Amino acid sequence: MSSKRFILSSGLGLFLIFNIAQASDLVIPADAKNKIIGVRLNDLAASFPSLIPGLATLAANLIKSPEAFFNQNQVEVLHDVFLNRLPDISGNRVKLNLVGFVKYKDQNYYFEKFSVSYDVGATKLVDLSILKEEIMPLKEMMFQVKVGLVDRKVIIEDLMKDVKIIFPIGVGAFDEGVMNEGSTSLVTPRFQNGFIDQRAVITKREKPRYFAGKPFIRILKGSDLTTDSTAIGFHIEINDSFVRGFDSHGCMRLREGDLMAFHDLIMNGSALQTPVSVRYRTEDPADHPSTKRNKIFKSILNSGSVTSPFFIYDRDNLVQMVYKENLEAPTELLVDQKDDDYYQVFNYETGDQMKEQNIRRKNECDAKVMNGSLSSDKKKYQECLDAGKRKDSLKDRIYRKFMGIDEASSGQID
Repeated sequence: MSSKRFILSSGLGLFLIFNIAQASDLVIPADAKNKIIGVRLNDLAASFPSLIPGLATLAANLIKSPEAFFNQNQVEVLHDVFLNRLPDISGNRVKLNLVGFVKYKDQNYYFEKFSVSYDVGATKLVDLSILKEEIMPLKEMMFQVKVGLVDRKVIIEDLMKDVKIIFPIGVGAFDEGVMNEGSTSLVTPRFQNGFIDQRAVITKREKPRYFAGKPFIRILKGSDLTTDSTAIGFHIEINDSFVRGFDSHGCMRLREGDLMAFHDLIMNGSALQTPVSVRYRTEDPADHPSTKRNKIFKSILNSGSVTSPFFIYDRDNLVQMVYKENLEAPTELLVDQKDDDYYQVFNYETGDQMKEQNIRRKNECDAKVMNGSLSSDKKKYQECLDAGKRKDSLKDRIYRKFMGIDEASSGQID
């Protein structure tokens, strides 16, 4: 058992089309609508503890004795187990249709469908009736990825196999007209026809150190590995705990178990490239019950004025953000546009934006010298150019060296 790796805390979820009539005695509360199918058992039990009797006990048995539920005896990796159909609860009898994402020792990954039936109050493995139904090799599956930024979710689905996976995510902060003036957007770009390429995935990203040696799943804006590469991807939550909010500099953050499952799904499938689209909203109502944080969000710090906005870098050489508390995130201002593809509407390259901003600042200072409101003294002129900028300190430089942040990569939005 020491070589086995069980990751039932991943938040990986599968969602399959269901008919509510299948559940004889199940009453779904309003706050659970669209948040049941596709949710891992522990998450579902924690979010809706009285919805499905015996769910927490079943999850505990899966962790303790995973081989009893699957087709082979040597389970090496169990990423998660989740509902793939609405529970059937009739009187004292519960039937759950489940799917597991599993790897056997020295073999490939599989998605396996099975059902578990039991009487309310059952606690032991022997009290469970387990029917193993279908095994689907990951190598034979074809996934596509869709991201809804406002809903803070990523949906991974294989339409032919009727499998859908849902992860809760944290996304980019707001740009309230600072970098891209005159409009409100998120610093996470939209992608109409992007790709995840196995060759561009970093399995263990060590630098900067806040990536913690975990996967970085890069998004390409097109299918060309060289010309379409971007700094945007999926990576580990870099705060003390997972936040399903608007916090990042552009990338999408996942819980560790979700990230590891996502990585293994991408890297062990047969497809070299997996299609991905990123929009503000998806048409699919499927969601995860984890809490969304809307009243505290990050926005790009404006160290200038409303009419002449000015952004600066923080100690990580990223655009400096500021927390806005007790304010509702202005998601109603985020509108999907048909032409909002990477760089087509908004410019996310902070290096280019900084050059343009410095030129504008120089023109403003030159105009002040010309009209006599600013002395032509070199020191005063330089103070005008540097107004609002953050002063880099020795402590900042030591921090960047410790974190492994490349000074030359200033402006990247990982």
